[in-house]
Amino acid sequence: MYHDRSIIDEIYEAAVLPEFWPRVLERVSEATDCYGGALFTLGKYGSASCATQSCQPHLTAMMQEGWAERNIRAKRVLEFARQEFVTDHDVCSEEEIENHPIYTEFLRPRGIGWSAATHVTGIDDDIVIFSIDQLYERGPIADETKAFLNELRPHIARASMLAARFRLERVNGTLESLSHLGVPAVACDRRGRVRLHNRQFERATESLDVMAFDILRIADRRADMMLRDALQALHDPGTPKSIPFVASDNNPVVLHVIPISLNARDVFSGMDAIVVLAPINLPGLPIKPLLQILYDITQAEAKVAEGLLQGLSPKDIAAIGGVGIETVRTHVKSLLAKTGSSRQTEFIARLSSFKL
Repeated sequence: MYHDRSIIDEIYEAAVLPEFWPRVLERVSEATDCYGGALFTLGKYGSASCATQSCQPHLTAMMQEGWAERNIRAKRVLEFARQEFVTDHDVCSEEEIENHPIYTEFLRPRGIGWSAATHVTGIDDDIVIFSIDQLYERGPIADETKAFLNELRPHIARASMLAARFRLERVNGTLESLSHLGVPAVACDRRGRVRLHNRQFERATESLDVMAFDILRIADRRADMMLRDALQALHDPGTPKSIPFVASDNNPVVLHVIPISLNARDVFSGMDAIVVLAPINLPGLPIKPLLQILYDITQAEAKVAEGLLQGLSPKDIAAIGGVGIETVRTHVKSLLAKTGSSRQTEFIARLSSFKL
């Protein structure tokens, strides 16, 4: 074991760049001559975790196989709430270590079974658990290792709190940037539970509202059902992510559901989408590209929509475009479905704010 100032530097680096936490875990594991480690966070904006390469398969299995709920070690770390690293013998009895299923059925069959862990409470009562694991054959975590970890603990605690604050500020910054553009926006999970929203959203509550349990709702029932479907299928490329409806002032608007993916999830922890409300009042801009972007419609459908908004009948559109009338009628049906309109006249009324 060695004392290396660079470990402390890397801990604070991870406070600003969360993707560096696995590297911190690797460095601490190397310094303590342990097998690996993991970091768990749980708070107002959801949960997240990361681990060393050696521990990641075990962490994944624990989550997928339901062992997290039966992990008495993690529960005791939280219950004891000590401001230090604790080992298995600090939080479990000898009988539990010998006989509890978390040890006999999960940890030991995987070759692990000893750990030292600590918990930190941050802003908004966020909880962070930082743990280091040792192979079972090497025996319990030594007092010397525990002492070394306790020297690092104040730095881990400060970095964890800073990471939560930086993450919150980055999310708020994204939403406020949209607010400055006059765009109402919220960050929510796939159930529609709102985690954060910007100032502009508060002015859109006649069309959008946050109901019981912080669930986002659209007053238009058809649009609200489309929102539920879009949130449940966020990463399905075939699911429409632009939801049109008529706002309380009778103007057409579109709700854009933007999935939070890949590295963005490190910033938007516990959030699955940003939902943006955009008015359709863009005079002077070309209608076909706008329709394709806003409603996920095809180029052929956009040509039919343009004709309808010019006052042409489906028969006229077919003649001008050199296509069959049934083809145009099929496109009209698709346009009505995608724009949430029940009749052709309703479709025209909803899009009347476009200037051709």
